[in-house]
Amino acid sequence: MSRLIIHSDDFGLNQSVNKAIFDAAKAGVLTSASLMTNGMASEEAIRGALKYPELGVGIHLNILRGKPLSKPDKIPSIVDKKGCFFNSIYKLLSKSQLGLISEQQIYEEYRQQVLFMIEKGLKPTHFDGEKHTHILLPEAARAVKRLKDEFDIHKVRLINETKMTHYCRSEGVKLDGTINQRFKLFLLEYRSRKVLKYWQKFRYPEHTFGVFVSGKISCPNSTNLLNTFLNLPVSQTIEWMFHIGYPFNYQNPQFTNEFGPYFLDETSRNQELKFLLSEEVINIIQNNKTQLITYRDL
Repeated sequence: MSRLIIHSDDFGLNQSVNKAIFDAAKAGVLTSASLMTNGMASEEAIRGALKYPELGVGIHLNILRGKPLSKPDKIPSIVDKKGCFFNSIYKLLSKSQLGLISEQQIYEEYRQQVLFMIEKGLKPTHFDGEKHTHILLPEAARAVKRLKDEFDIHKVRLINETKMTHYCRSEGVKLDGTINQRFKLFLLEYRSRKVLKYWQKFRYPEHTFGVFVSGKISCPNSTNLLNTFLNLPVSQTIEWMFHIGYPFNYQNPQFTNEFGPYFLDETSRNQELKFLLSEEVINIIQNNKTQLITYRDL
């Protein structure tokens, strides 16, 4: 029997994301979320999460968007002249390739983010990262290993999606992704294999899903996906990654000046939420409740 983690990133980013996560958790269709500690509504997210003990909450480690929790002068290699993160994955990757990013500074910022959660009463169930930077940057991957040892957090997200994509297609599920998404998935799976040398004692789902079809979750095709995941012929664990939210203006200059542009906008986030809250999905989940887990259960 397969086991399924239904997860949403960006918890705490804004109130519209928080409300969506609370509503999906209340409906019993969302089992996991990860907190962006420097988001606009991170403290509200923690207060709300404490009311839903069945919702597993990990930490969405973030050195990409917004303002750091550390003092900027303590982490100069990962912030700009204004003391904010670069809001650009390409900038981070380029600096990493040139050896211009400090592992110690990433660790210090990550550590502040973990402490933020713990000090407010919520220990992370696992680590994942904004734009998967915890996997893409070698310095970040090594920093995550140090966090595991310090905070006794032994679960992490790796990306292993291609095998599941092929299986779903063999079962007649139509999946379309762009060339950019294909390349992104290839890179993330390559980096996931590389970081295992740092993360040998971590636990993680055997499969993930959500990179290749990011922003394209809709009924009825995604309902077929759900049924496929719940009826695998062998016992395996899958994390299905979502980015849910109610309408919010992600083009608002006040927002983009701090958090930069988002590939996933209010339309795609709301579409994913409507899918999870659809009557058909709720019924499927209720009939297969024992197969839903969080990272705590790995």
